[in-house]
Amino acid sequence: MSTTLGNFYVGASGMQTSQYALNTTAHNITNEGTKGYSRQQVLLTDLTYTNIGNTAIGKNQEGLGTRIADVRLVRDRFVDKAYRNELGREQFYQSKYDVVAEVENYFGELESSDFRTYMQELWSAAQELQKESNSIVTRSSYIASAVTFVDQANEIYKQLTTYQKNLNAEIQDQVNRINEIADEIYDLNYKITMVEASGIESANDYRDQRDALLDELGGIVSVSYRENADAGVDVYIEHRCLVSMDKTYKLDVRPASDSCEYYVPIWKDDQADLFNVHGAKVEVGGTDEGPYFNPNDTIWDSVDSDKIKMVIAPNAESGTDVGSLKGIIMSRGDWVANYTDIPKAPTEPTRPVRSNYDNDADYTAALDQYQNVDYPQYQQDYARFLKTKDYYNTYLEPYTVNNIIAQFDQLINGIVTKINDVLCPNKEIELADGSKIMVLDEENAGYGMGDRNQVQGTELFVRNTMQRYTEQTVTLADGTSATVQVYNQESASNYLSLYSLGNIQVNDELIKNPSLLPLTNLQNEELQGVADQLIHIWDEPFTTIGPNSLVTNDFMGYYKEFIADFANKGSTYNGIAESQNKSVLELDNQRQVVLGVSTDEELSNLIKFQQGFNAASRYFTVVSDMVEHLIMKLGS
Repeated sequence: MSTTLGNFYVGASGMQTSQYALNTTAHNITNEGTKGYSRQQVLLTDLTYTNIGNTAIGKNQEGLGTRIADVRLVRDRFVDKAYRNELGREQFYQSKYDVVAEVENYFGELESSDFRTYMQELWSAAQELQKESNSIVTRSSYIASAVTFVDQANEIYKQLTTYQKNLNAEIQDQVNRINEIADEIYDLNYKITMVEASGIESANDYRDQRDALLDELGGIVSVSYRENADAGVDVYIEHRCLVSMDKTYKLDVRPASDSCEYYVPIWKDDQADLFNVHGAKVEVGGTDEGPYFNPNDTIWDSVDSDKIKMVIAPNAESGTDVGSLKGIIMSRGDWVANYTDIPKAPTEPTRPVRSNYDNDADYTAALDQYQNVDYPQYQQDYARFLKTKDYYNTYLEPYTVNNIIAQFDQLINGIVTKINDVLCPNKEIELADGSKIMVLDEENAGYGMGDRNQVQGTELFVRNTMQRYTEQTVTLADGTSATVQVYNQESASNYLSLYSLGNIQVNDELIKNPSLLPLTNLQNEELQGVADQLIHIWDEPFTTIGPNSLVTNDFMGYYKEFIADFANKGSTYNGIAESQNKSVLELDNQRQVVLGVSTDEELSNLIKFQQGFNAASRYFTVVSDMVEHLIMKLGS
């Protein structure tokens, strides 16, 4: 039992702690609907004890009342961590789905006039041309359909690349927001430390603000954190420190390369990439060294397969598919793709069969060519294909827009080059030095129609800055000289040499003068075989949608599979995002059970602490009356 005057401490501390508890309860009720607010809980404990003597079984102590041990935030940190990770995964796939949904609009698949319509119109115009190839009307119609086809293809390409550039603004905004969050967390660390330094007060509202910022940051990038002894938190994103107790580490953006203006986020202090999502690099002496490179680089052929280190694309197995910022970059890509980025398996040479040769000498020569030249070359080409296929699967296929551009470009290049090769066929000739070149096949190439229009080698589709042929005088293998039209071949390392989106258009000479379309012979007779072939190429096998597909399609089948391919990806991304959203909501519900304010519970606490205050007040009054009574009696 306390001393007489000590009883005042018991009553006063009871009223004081009850008043603090009432204030906290009222604070909870007031913020019942505030987003990010965590319920605060008052923990009471004994104030102190004084010894008044010892007994045979222990000490005699008297208590001086109660005190508030802590006003704690009611949170489950493990659920918080799981929530932020699942939120990051949801935002990663949601951003990828949003990109696919936007790209789908460019092909007009949900509208009355999709790109397939322009392909069909070109095919239909070829059918009419087949019926009457020497008609100016059918020639003009075919060329007009080609103009519409190429213009629409280039327009889609422009929209895709413009959209990629526009994503720069979103990337810049998210990088700026990460820097702002870092500054805000740093300031809150300081405020929390200052408030809680005395060990008397808890900075719970500041902690709520900091937790809300960590929630937001977790949706943008992969985040981890740890709380220090002084109540501040060190924050890490993508395994590097963003916020420490003494500074913040800022992010910036830079162009992906000198030739590509797409932004990639970097750390401002050392210019290192925030995300390690680039393609491949060479392992030298057990370490990864040298710049990243792709199959179009000359170094690719000179490096052993086991020396090439591929960067694995973000995926669920490794837990790296987190954050909307990474999702945007993985959707966009960080270079301008074209059809040369899609590897094609080489054709295996056929082993000679004796029955196909007239004599043993010819068979032996063919077998020697197969064993010593053709098949070894095939093995070398196939080894390179496997390397480029790995590169494609890790560095192109996961980059949604880049992959779509490359696949679409492969279709356009196929149609354009096949039509050109029908109108302007090439053949290979051997020169005196043993080298081989491609030249216009003048024996099979057609001419324009009419006087002054009988010209060979007039292609329908042209490259913007490179002619199809260059006239040269060469020395042939037999020692004779000849003036030939040398074909300027496409090169993956030179974009201007490619029949690629953004670099092709219909030959302006044919637009002005359809008579130049090479569908006649020198006698102004129709070359029906050439006109027939312009139809047949639409039914011939073209190629696969990618190196992982075994289905070889014609042009229309390719386009159908192409649309289905990225539509399926969009459906997959959306399905994962929706599934993640359910996980996020479930985890948030678990959080709310712990940290959410229950008005019923708080009203119950309000009554409890009010009763406690009333009881302490009554106790204080009784003690006061008792002391007054004693003083009056003693005084008398």
